[in-house]
Amino acid sequence: MKRGAAYVAGFGVACVCMAMPLWAEPPVVLTSAAQANYMLNCMGCHLPDGSGAPGKVPSVRDSLVTLSSSAAGRRFLLQVPGASQSPLTDLELAQVLNWMVRNLSARAVPADFMDFTAAEVASYRRPPLVTVRETRARLLEAAADPVTR
Repeated sequence: MKRGAAYVAGFGVACVCMAMPLWAEPPVVLTSAAQANYMLNCMGCHLPDGSGAPGKVPSVRDSLVTLSSSAAGRRFLLQVPGASQSPLTDLELAQVLNWMVRNLSARAVPADFMDFTAAEVASYRRPPLVTVRETRARLLEAAADPVTR
């Protein structure tokens, strides 16, 4: 009798385990190396959708287009520690930023948006920015951006 109950219980567990993939979220389909690099190097803090962690890591969803529209903002994006000190090459970092602007921004990307280039990354990447919060707030205020700081 005990052996039969054990078999039934084991069968039940096996059925549940086999059905689990039906309950799991669908897998993320990578569409580019830039997306993969975002997932490996940025997503841990900025989250899959770029929303960040309130009070700790800012959302990039509302600020990417604004910041990438000025030379000072672009320099800022390249000098934040996560970008400046990432293991990505200059080209890979440029590709990640371009992917982020087009895929994570909640705002429309202007038709005249200029892609980040490896040369631009190389020229602004070092040294890393130390006053990140203050600089971000100043740049967004200067752009008259209503983004919550």
